Amino acid sequence: MSIADKRVEFGSDEAADKQKALRGSGNITDDFPEMARNVYEHLNDEISKKVFEARMMYAKTGDVGYITGLESKYRNLSSDMQVYVEKIQKGTHCLIYGAGRAGHYLAGRFKHFDVTVDSFIDPDESKGPVDKDTGIKVITEQELSENKALYDDKTFVISYSVKSAADDVKKRLMEDIGISEKNICSGIFDWRNNQGQYFDFFEARENEVFVDCGCFDGATCYDFAGWCGHKGFDHIYSFEADPVNYAKAKEILAPLGKCDLYPYGTSDVNKKVYFAADAFETSCIISREEAEKRNFEGVEEIETVALDDVLAGKRITFIKMDIEGAEYEALLGARKLIMENRPRMAISVYHKYEDFVTLADLVLKMHPDYRISFRHYGFDELETVMYVE
Repeated sequence: MSIADKRVEFGSDEAADKQKALRGSGNITDDFPEMARNVYEHLNDEISKKVFEARMMYAKTGDVGYITGLESKYRNLSSDMQVYVEKIQKGTHCLIYGAGRAGHYLAGRFKHFDVTVDSFIDPDESKGPVDKDTGIKVITEQELSENKALYDDKTFVISYSVKSAADDVKKRLMEDIGISEKNICSGIFDWRNNQGQYFDFFEARENEVFVDCGCFDGATCYDFAGWCGHKGFDHIYSFEADPVNYAKAKEILAPLGKCDLYPYGTSDVNKKVYFAADAFETSCIISREEAEKRNFEGVEEIETVALDDVLAGKRITFIKMDIEGAEYEALLGARKLIMENRPRMAISVYHKYEDFVTLADLVLKMHPDYRISFRHYGFDELETVMYVE
C-alpha cells in the first residue's frame, strides 16, 4: 500500500480501519523510510532534526548510544539532571540507595551505560543480603559505615522521589558515614525527566481545554494549571485506567476544580482489554498472551474508550498522551476531535521503536499543515515527546 493510497479522508471509519490494518500487517515496515522522509520534512527546528536522527539510528541498530550521545544542547534536561547524567556516565561503579521500585528501575537502566551497581543500600534488613529480583547485593547503612573504605571512589545514587526523604539520606551519608558530597547524586525527584515536560514547548493561550491521557496521580493536571497561570483554563478531561492510580488522582484532583476524571484507558474504540495494573506510571494495556505469561497476576480487565465518543462536541485545545505504547490507537480514536479542533498536542513517542515516525505520520494525515517538533527529556532512550501545532 503506497503513501498515496493511505491519504484518505480521516473523518471516516474506513480510514481508521485502513490505518489499523496497515499498522498490524507488517506492511508499515516497507513504507517506513518514505514515511520518515515525509516527517523529517515537517520538522520545525534543528533540535527536532537531531533528536529524530538519533531515534532513527536507534530504531535501525538498537544502539542506545545514538540517543545517550546527544549533546546536552539537544536534550531538555534540567541542570540537576545534567549533573546526574554526567556523574553516572563518568563512573563505572555505583551504589543505589533504596532497593524499591525506583532503585530497581535505575539498576535496569544503568546497564545501558555499562555502569555496574555494586550494591543497594537499604535500611530494611529483610531485603538483604541479596535482592531477590535483581541478584544485587544489599547492605545497610551500618555495613556501609563499617566498610566505607571499599566504597570511597563510588558514586552514590539516591533513588527516593520525595525530596525531604532524599535530603535526610544525603545528610546521613555525608555527616554520619563521611561520604563526600561530590560522590552523591541527589535532588533528581523525577529521575527520568525534566519537570517541564509537556509544558515547556508551547506558551499557554486564553481559555485552554486540556485532555490528559494517562494522568497517573493527577500531577500533570496541576502542571497544566500552573502552565496556564493567570490566564486560567476552561476545563480538564483526564483519563486513568489503573484503579489504584485512579483513586489517588480522584483525591488529588478534587481541589483543582473544572476537571472531569474518567476511569478508562483511551483507544480507537470502546472495548475491554487486559491491563497490567502496577499502580505506577508504567501501567499499560497488554495482550492476552502477555497476561497468560504473567499468569494473570496483577492483571486487570479494563474498559477503553474513544475520545471521539466521550468528548463528542467538546472544544479541545491541548491533548497530552503518555500511555505506554497505546498512543497510536488513542489518536485514531480522537481523529474527529483533532480534525474539528486542530488542538496542539504533546505525545510520547518512545514506547515503540517506530512511534516517532508512525505517530507523526498519523497526525500529518489528519492535518497536513501541522508542524512537528521533538524534544528529549531522558538520560537514556526514554522520554522523547512529539509536539504538534
